[in-house]
Amino acid sequence: MNETEAPAAVTDAEFAARVLQSPVPVLVDIWAAWCQPCVTLKPVMHRLAESYRDRATVLTLDADSNLETVTRFDIRALPSVLLFDQGVLVGRQVGAQPQATYAAMLDARLSARAAGVAPTAIAAAAPAPAPVAPESPASREARELAAATEPTLIFKHSATCSISIGVKREYDAFVRAHPNVPARLLVVQNERPLSNALAEVLRVQHESPQAFVVRQGQVLWHASHHRITASRIADAFSAATHAV
Repeated sequence: MNETEAPAAVTDAEFAARVLQSPVPVLVDIWAAWCQPCVTLKPVMHRLAESYRDRATVLTLDADSNLETVTRFDIRALPSVLLFDQGVLVGRQVGAQPQATYAAMLDARLSARAAGVAPTAIAAAAPAPAPVAPESPASREARELAAATEPTLIFKHSATCSISIGVKREYDAFVRAHPNVPARLLVVQNERPLSNALAEVLRVQHESPQAFVVRQGQVLWHASHHRITASRIADAFSAATHAV
């Protein structure tokens, strides 16, 4: 066979006889006409078929026309190249890989056969990665607040709590006296997702009222209820500033 000769095709109906019952290892290239990487892999399969003639067989299988095999071996992406020996699936590569990758699979199996090592089945397919949920705006803001490069004040306020209403006067007094200090007032009833996200990001259990001084991912000071006063916030900022 030369590079202009394609490896033979196999179908669902022929798969058992030509692949699973083959006396030599069989490399199966599972492809589709619409798959551009599959097209780029064709000459690689041609060369492998020629290089391993009489030691292994290289076959192709059209995924669109042979859904039984695709389903049986849990093909989730194309191209997928499977290696079988003695009816056992012993290797799998997903995506178009260099010729050396497939040659290494074949060489390893041929060496094992020569040493009398029985084939060991691999899993039908690697588990699909769990989908990653997009980051919510609240989580993003919580991370950004925590990562501030200069000390930042965060105050969680409950608009329905008499204690919080009283403590907020302390927060307001500090902000009036220090207008240049970065500060974020969070009304819990209106911004519950952000409140929850901050508890997770800062790793401090939620309370309200609650105040934090944060910088670069660290909680430099925090307090709740009547422990929050304008003077204590000022002391916390003084300590944070001198620690920079």
